[in-house]
Amino acid sequence: MEQNELLLRTAFACMSCDGEIASEEVALIKQMSKENHLFGEIDIDKELDTLVKEINLKGKGFLKQYLTSLAEETLTEEQELKVADVAVQTIRADNRIEYSEIKFFKVLRSNLKIVSDETLLEKIDGIDENYLAQDIQAGYLQMYDDYFNTIELPKFEILKHDLKSIGS
Repeated sequence: MEQNELLLRTAFACMSCDGEIASEEVALIKQMSKENHLFGEIDIDKELDTLVKEINLKGKGFLKQYLTSLAEETLTEEQELKVADVAVQTIRADNRIEYSEIKFFKVLRSNLKIVSDETLLEKIDGIDENYLAQDIQAGYLQMYDDYFNTIELPKFEILKHDLKSIGS
């Protein structure tokens, strides 16, 4: 998967993993696309609509597929750091951090093979030990099962593409 697509899917997965797509999260993704060209030259509105349709069709399978794809990627430390940064910034965008988001991040983090916890803590704004602390159920499969057994995903509405919300 191309880096741009991986980062957009990371942001979308983290945006939807708590069962809610907050307008602040959508605004952040659009801002990342507009200001930093983080996702390349794609039509962000069209791609977000496609992702909403895909998650509505696949439900939890969408998130499972994302995690499987991430696990199969061969990334550099810098790329892993970028994935983690996009994930944390998206989770924090609505100023409400749900435990389901932390659990999802822990599963995501376990698929980042190179970057150390110390580097994540040093380089990513807003990350703290809660994102990295070992759960009582420590194994990957246990964390994975725990997350997917406790989260319910609704059918999401197609996103309203109001560019005023991101300062255009």
